[in-house]
Amino acid sequence: MGNLLISRAACCFALAISGAAVAIAVFSPAAVAETSRGWLLVTPPPIPEKRTLMKVYVAGSDAEVQAAVASLPGDEQVRLVTKVYKILTIPTVAARTEALLDAVQDTSAPVARWRRIERFDSAASCEQQRQRALQSFERAAESVRSSSPDGDELALAEWTIFEGLAACRLSRCVPESTLLSR
Repeated sequence: MGNLLISRAACCFALAISGAAVAIAVFSPAAVAETSRGWLLVTPPPIPEKRTLMKVYVAGSDAEVQAAVASLPGDEQVRLVTKVYKILTIPTVAARTEALLDAVQDTSAPVARWRRIERFDSAASCEQQRQRALQSFERAAESVRSSSPDGDELALAEWTIFEGLAACRLSRCVPESTLLSR
């Protein structure tokens, strides 16, 4: 009789636990779904005034600068031109390119607007891949910096390396659910 009482108590306990699990699954689908989602490697979107900033950067005269910023309010014109001027005073083309590519990334944008790069099953694998890519771009960028320290222009392939480096530096791993609310 003692064993029957223990078996009945164990059975009731098991039913109660099962019932609680079912209730959680039914009444909290978001919590259950959260555990099955992965991680995303994301990078910031471009700043809204990217096109204007690039026009100011390549402008060859005051008239071209004024034409590029004409549609912006006065304080925004000053801010943008000052930002580009600071970049243009950097002595090497590689460092200027890095600064320019960092400047066109909108790190203040809500993460939900960031660009998706890749999906991962875990935060650890996402971060590991991010670090691997960052190290790869750092090595390639160092090679460019040392091979053309005083060059006037970067080749397209070199420019692409610095674009990748900027994206990797500013990238982050976020839970997939962060971007599902778009």
